[in-house]
Amino acid sequence: MRLSLIVFLSLLLLKGNAQTIAVGQTATESALRNLQLNGKLDANFSSFTIRPIISNDSINLQTVLNLTDSTFKLKANRKNFQLLPISWNTKFNNERPFGWNDAGMRMVRGFQQSFSAGFYLKAGPLTVQLQPEYYQINPQNYQTTPSFGSNSNKPLSKGYWGQSSIRLNTKKLSLGISTENLWWGPGQFNSIFMSNNAPGFKHLTFNTRKPIKTWLGNFEWQLIVGQLNEDTSLAFESNYLKPTAAKNESRYFNAFVITYQPKWMKNLFLGLIRFEQLYQTAQEIRQGSFLKKYLPALSYESANENIRGTTPNDGGVGLFARWILPTEQAEVYFEYGYNDFKQNIRDLTVNSNHANAYLVGFKKIFNSHKRSQSFYELSGEIINMAQNASYIIRNGGNWYEHGIIQQGYTHQNQIMGAGSGFGNNVQTIAIKKVNGWNYFGIKFQRIQQDPKRLIPINISSLGMRNFIWNDYDFGLLLQKRIKSLVFNGEAHWIQSNNFGWQKSNKGNLFLQLNCLFILP
Repeated sequence: MRLSLIVFLSLLLLKGNAQTIAVGQTATESALRNLQLNGKLDANFSSFTIRPIISNDSINLQTVLNLTDSTFKLKANRKNFQLLPISWNTKFNNERPFGWNDAGMRMVRGFQQSFSAGFYLKAGPLTVQLQPEYYQINPQNYQTTPSFGSNSNKPLSKGYWGQSSIRLNTKKLSLGISTENLWWGPGQFNSIFMSNNAPGFKHLTFNTRKPIKTWLGNFEWQLIVGQLNEDTSLAFESNYLKPTAAKNESRYFNAFVITYQPKWMKNLFLGLIRFEQLYQTAQEIRQGSFLKKYLPALSYESANENIRGTTPNDGGVGLFARWILPTEQAEVYFEYGYNDFKQNIRDLTVNSNHANAYLVGFKKIFNSHKRSQSFYELSGEIINMAQNASYIIRNGGNWYEHGIIQQGYTHQNQIMGAGSGFGNNVQTIAIKKVNGWNYFGIKFQRIQQDPKRLIPINISSLGMRNFIWNDYDFGLLLQKRIKSLVFNGEAHWIQSNNFGWQKSNKGNLFLQLNCLFILP
């Protein structure tokens, strides 16, 4: 308690601003990442593995605008009050549900849209960012199968607090309450642990705003305590878009991410993630120390405790790394996660990939002049969420479900990590021709839909599915700036082989348009 009071008083005495570059603002996030690779921003200003990026003396929206295109300027750099960018997003599927990393939008067939606006206010160390989001979803019936999908053509209108927060800030630290979307890990297209696939949830946060320099190197972190909920009127992404009789109870969620940049390797970032979730009633009666009860992600839990079920919780742990190569204008990265305890050293060595998931990727910029605003961008990423070959004799279940918590790793019925699908493997490649805020590109994805789900009734086939469902996604990408408006659009054709794990093929047209109006 005394330590908490000291931290609180220190925050009151020191100043800082804390407007965020929101997760999901594709135009600004992508521009910021490119600025880091092409040398216009110091590669060490941020690991880019803990987002949203919080503005500070080194980086803010004005910086991103000017460095990406010197003709794009705000009239004034208002420090104490600023209207936030107005965002309008739309999505359309003509045959089946598709699309992810879209916060409060849903995996449905049909048309849906969202609208967001707000303001940022600063008074001394206190900052208030109010940026609510409104969603209008008009689902249409589509072809379902015994294993996939359910229909509800009831229109849905819903509002969330969105990218809102109230914070107390110092130059390098921030403490507050927030409903902002988070993205943890180095991934461009997916994240194993935390992404903007689901709406933001209420959470307390204690995090860095700039790297903390020590004699060992630089550190960044975020520690959160939050509440996860479900929507009883909708199907679960963690149940192949089918309804489930999950326990309708809020969940207590605690997680942290920490990134370390070794002093002797300035462009390398190493990270650790851990989360724990348990039902609210279980948390209230939980015994033990302060850490065990309120910050279980920071406490030690032995494998024996977990196996005996003395703690009614689900959790996971992961490692990641991001390596920036400034002279090559490139980056490579990986992320690796477990959602199950290893019983002992033998279990770790003999079956180390049981209940694991991994992600690897790269990004490379090609241009004739290193600091030019015109260049080609090549990106690739592989994420593997399916079980390994040992699932036939030791079924680990899906990575986002694990015994205790019936809802799985979800909020508002949507997966909080990789939104590409439940147990899916995805391979992605994209290339763009970029000129400032404008680009044109193509994107290809192969999506293996939960290829290693154990089906108990298929004894004759060793529990394997009778049909393998693969999606092949061919997309066109376009972004265009017109004065203070940035339009970002995508058009995809998805060819599904053995849709819904049935002997049938299906095509789908997926359209997406995002409009961002940056107020001058």
